[in-house]
Amino acid sequence: MNVWPGDAVLYGFHQQTVRQVLRVSTGGDRLRLRLSNEYGASPIRIGAATVALAAKDGAVDAATIRQVRFGGERQTDLAPGAPLLSDVVDLAVPDLGQIAISLYFPDFAPIETYHYEAQQTAYISDFGNFAEAPELPLQQTSTSRYFLSAVLVESGPGSGSLACLGDSITDGFGSTIDGNARWPDRLAERLAKSGRLSGIGVLNQGIGGNRVLASRARGANALARFDRDVLSFPNVKWVSVLEGINDIGWPETMLAGGQEAVAAENLISAYRQIIARARLNGIKVLLGTLPPFGGAFEGLPLKTFYSASKERDRQAVNAWIRTSGEADAVVDFERMLADPANPSRLLRALDCGDGLHPSDDGYAEMAKAFEMAFEGLLVAQEDRSAPN
Repeated sequence: MNVWPGDAVLYGFHQQTVRQVLRVSTGGDRLRLRLSNEYGASPIRIGAATVALAAKDGAVDAATIRQVRFGGERQTDLAPGAPLLSDVVDLAVPDLGQIAISLYFPDFAPIETYHYEAQQTAYISDFGNFAEAPELPLQQTSTSRYFLSAVLVESGPGSGSLACLGDSITDGFGSTIDGNARWPDRLAERLAKSGRLSGIGVLNQGIGGNRVLASRARGANALARFDRDVLSFPNVKWVSVLEGINDIGWPETMLAGGQEAVAAENLISAYRQIIARARLNGIKVLLGTLPPFGGAFEGLPLKTFYSASKERDRQAVNAWIRTSGEADAVVDFERMLADPANPSRLLRALDCGDGLHPSDDGYAEMAKAFEMAFEGLLVAQEDRSAPN
């Protein structure tokens, strides 16, 4: 099996089992998988699928292995251009529990639908169906996620979910692999421990390199994917939006030419569209200010990601987010992450090292800021609904 140069993206799988580990935010006794071949050009055969509680290094708790069926069948095809929901699986998973999903591909499965920067190890077997094996005979690992787009855990009455729409900062770039250190991960931990806010599911819908207005190899832009990544999920009551720094930074770099430059006014119009579409579906919107990016990628070919004019655009966008009153709540990530001595830059202790993405500690601080704003929003909602 070949690997793209310097990359974790593979050409495809053939008669192999792929085991992918993830952590749910809220637990339950039943769940469903959502697989996807939305960018594929041909059907993908699934020969077997299982889910189990995860153990260490790609192993699973053998007593918890459950077969996954699709319309009552063990085998199925992922149709090109489409997602696929599994049947309901009975498996008790605790809050913040780790599960492992194993997919066996009996035929060649070209990798066209995947999540590049998953920040989580995927375990790829030698030839054979090992979906029900407690341990895999390992061929290699990857830090991308393949064909698996969501796990839906059945929740109790009165619960709800928060969808976190964003780019690589929400996706957790620079965080510890397998550390569950992305800011939505840390937020899920805080909510689970809060008592009052426990039971709220946190959906990480971040895509590295994603933009609000323009689409390229890193997925459809936020406006284009909003229905799929937010509105299509059941019981979403809130959405956070932290995206736009790539719209500002990418132009005039090797990633995009000057013709893709985006003015602050364009981003603001896009945010208004997201707010309007969310509210049509009864969803409250929390807008995050764009974190500092001064000095991003210094000394690298991407050093033109930052400039004084781009900084002015970021400041204009953040001023609108803070003062417009159009969102239901504002999460001031900029103030939480900025260096007080140089507010255009991330505080060094919270910077993963590239000037753009936070460190594990930075993501933890973002979760703290979000929880404060979120709790304020919920209190305000309760006050408005209380009888006079």
